Amino acid sequence: MSQSKPSFWDRFFFDWHAGEALGAARLYFGFGLAIYVITQYMQLLLISPAGPHFLFTLPIWYFELLGIEHNLPWLNAPALLLLVLACGFFALGRHTKTAIIAILVLMFYLKGVRDSFSGDVHHREVPIVAILVLFLVSKCDQVFGIDARRKGLAPIADWEGSWPLRAMQVYIALFYFWALVAKLRVSGLYWFENGGHIQDMLLARSLRDGLGPDGAPVNLSLAYDLAQHPIRTFWIGAGVFAFELLFPLILFVRHWKLKLFMLLGATAFHLSNYFLMNVQFFFYPFVFVTFFDMRPLHGWLRRALRLSQPLAA
Repeated sequence: MSQSKPSFWDRFFFDWHAGEALGAARLYFGFGLAIYVITQYMQLLLISPAGPHFLFTLPIWYFELLGIEHNLPWLNAPALLLLVLACGFFALGRHTKTAIIAILVLMFYLKGVRDSFSGDVHHREVPIVAILVLFLVSKCDQVFGIDARRKGLAPIADWEGSWPLRAMQVYIALFYFWALVAKLRVSGLYWFENGGHIQDMLLARSLRDGLGPDGAPVNLSLAYDLAQHPIRTFWIGAGVFAFELLFPLILFVRHWKLKLFMLLGATAFHLSNYFLMNVQFFFYPFVFVTFFDMRPLHGWLRRALRLSQPLAA
């Protein structure tokens, strides 16, 4: 009796990566996450641990729900240290699921402190949380890690490693697409017209810290200069539109070089946003490791570093 042909969705989610690729992605995602959280929360260490307990400007919604109204300055440094350590445990596959839960709790706390002081809710952690949840419900702890090696666990099936990575990739790709939908929903065609909303944003960001004695913006002068050229901002807007509209096509690309080319474009997009408007997504591209089978890179690094044992296998 012949077997039925796998459906498109079966091939899309379950026939893409080898089982060990999930663990290799966890390893490099975890180390990237450690650097990422340092870039996001290092500013909290500027608050003196022995200083006063400041009231928050506008407590984030879950702080308000829990009745948290002021900052405990002595807690910021140990919370960040524990967060970085949890990222290391997660990357190396040691107490992996516990480490993920610790990362989520500590991220929510430190994000809450940062955003409650600024009075503005930032969304930089949203994709990270979604990816961590997918790691949490997957079998990433059973492969390519310290615990898996010590317990002598059998390799997971390829489909068990494939679907979490594919789900992460879908989320990341749609993150850009829905960002485009949100832009058009908020500003419509004004996003393009005569520089439009992009020009407004460039001016607002460059002028929010005021002007110096020479009449130039104190910060982000490049954004101010670019805002004087509406035709250029139009073409930048058109390029961003095309990028965010077409980025989901990466979900159907198998060749790693073409994927790398597309992801380098996304990285350039984030770096441009940082240098022009101080949008703090500049290290976000570390999540792109989920698009690749990281095992060949892992093997190459082992050989280059002359390691006799795997880093986490």
